[in-house]
Amino acid sequence: MVASTPNGTRPRGTARREALLDAVLRVVAEVGVDAVTHRRVAEAAGLPLASTTYWFESKEQMLTAALERAADRDIERLSTFLGETPERAADPLGLAVGAILGPREDSGQARAWLLATYTLMLEAARQPALRAVTIRWTEAYMEALPPLLAAAGSRHAWSDAELLLAAADGLLIEQLASDDASDLAPRLRRLADALVNA
Repeated sequence: MVASTPNGTRPRGTARREALLDAVLRVVAEVGVDAVTHRRVAEAAGLPLASTTYWFESKEQMLTAALERAADRDIERLSTFLGETPERAADPLGLAVGAILGPREDSGQARAWLLATYTLMLEAARQPALRAVTIRWTEAYMEALPPLLAAAGSRHAWSDAELLLAAADGLLIEQLASDDASDLAPRLRRLADALVNA
């Protein structure tokens, strides 16, 4: 499939770079990190091989930039979600759970995105550049969640936020591994209630 813009032309400049990064995430989701090469990413993006070598000198650069793109998208989603939901401030725990889980799309694309990002987060154990991205990503959540938990009555808002976020990661990974499509929000909400009322 050839990557194209809405008017049918191939992307140029930064749009081409973004198409390549989206292709990296697709390749990681479909066949794993080891399969990421300049040639395979270019093919997945429907772009010439020279596009990948122009933007990225190495596989590590491609992986890091792809995870940065995923992190930036999710951090923007988190910020927008929290900024656009003042009417839900009466339920700070519901807001926290919604902020963590985001919109639960049952699409193959949403599943692939989660699979790619968690795969790259695990790869961060071996690659310091990826580790820096995962730390920044987690810090965005750790800035957003403790105030919500404190507003709900938590006496240990920071550590409760860490536990809630870790539980969400575990549940999402379990869901990916089992191909389970169940709604995680009720389970995460029960945990949030238990933490706040402990």
